[in-house]
Amino acid sequence: MKFLIAAADTGTYGFTLLGDDGQVIATGRQYPDKAAALGVVADMMREIGDAEIEERTEPAERAATPPSRTVDGEPDLARIGRSGIPPV
Repeated sequence: MKFLIAAADTGTYGFTLLGDDGQVIATGRQYPDKAAALGVVADMMREIGDAEIEERTEPAERAATPPSRTVDGEPDLARIGRSGIPPV
């Protein structure tokens, strides 16, 4: 891997982390000067070995199934705020 430091037309500096195959792994934001960009790169190089892994590969839990609004296959009108008494 390597860090590529580049100057922008705006006078700021940024970096890109490239993999061994030349693919972009990460791009940093723009910094006001080259020293600031190099400082962030140095911090990343020093700290990256202590990076944690947060796994988010498990599917999210499904929402709880709402309570049934039927009794013996028929609507339970009392559960939805109705008396259940058929109209006359």
